[in-house]
Amino acid sequence: MRILGISRGLKYSPNLVGNDAAIFTKVVDALKAMGHEVTTIRESEMLGMDYTPYDRVFTMARDIFSLVMLEKETDVETQRKFINSIDGILTTTNKAAVATQMLEAGIPQPEFLVGEKRDLLYCSAESKDDIVAPVWLKNCDGSATMADDTVFCPTKEEFDAAFQRMEERDVNLWIAQEHQPGDLVKFYGVEGTSFFRWSYASRGHSKFGLETVNGKEKGYPFNAERIKLYADMIAKKLNVPIYGGDVIIDEEGEFWFIDFNDFPSFSSCHDEAAMAIAERVCTP
Repeated sequence: MRILGISRGLKYSPNLVGNDAAIFTKVVDALKAMGHEVTTIRESEMLGMDYTPYDRVFTMARDIFSLVMLEKETDVETQRKFINSIDGILTTTNKAAVATQMLEAGIPQPEFLVGEKRDLLYCSAESKDDIVAPVWLKNCDGSATMADDTVFCPTKEEFDAAFQRMEERDVNLWIAQEHQPGDLVKFYGVEGTSFFRWSYASRGHSKFGLETVNGKEKGYPFNAERIKLYADMIAKKLNVPIYGGDVIIDEEGEFWFIDFNDFPSFSSCHDEAAMAIAERVCTP
């Protein structure tokens, strides 16, 4: 099988350049070890590329402009070669879109507000007045590349200040998500395989240090298989089989999804993840 791999641009690997490069390289090596012919390019080279010779394309690209143009330039058959799907990647760069999709699928998550500039577009609760600080304010115009793209706001005054900073950066679409106390757990999975790993956020690498808000984990017991069930559900809905995310676990073992991403760095489980990803890339 002829396979093309597209690596992630440095801009979209804040503080994780080495880890993103490592998982990409290990997937390439795993595919080659399985006997496949693998070609690699950078995401800056994907526009104008001839995808005809390839049976599969696995991509870590996250540049919105390039992905939108690629979707316009390629036919349906070509787009079916992509794992993760182009449309799915674009959806995951928009946290408001992911929250809405999870709501439709019945996946547990905190209540949230979605707005465009100063206009409120959607409220998951019965009333916007039901959602009060502390909240997380998140930029939905693209993947997080700086600390101010995701801001913890303990009070309304701090929310107003963070909102103003986003306005000054001309952020258009945003989501305000209720803060849920509990253990913060990061997970990695590959839908269509048995692979699923989790770890406490406090024990891994941090992009911007936000994991400290929930504090040291208490070790509340929970059912990881249920988390995988829901994670696979949203992965299939978005056509993003290679995924990662975050959940909050409370003292009763209940959980809330607070983030879902396409093709993360798999920083705590490179070797196992690479084998599962290679297997999934080759699966129709």
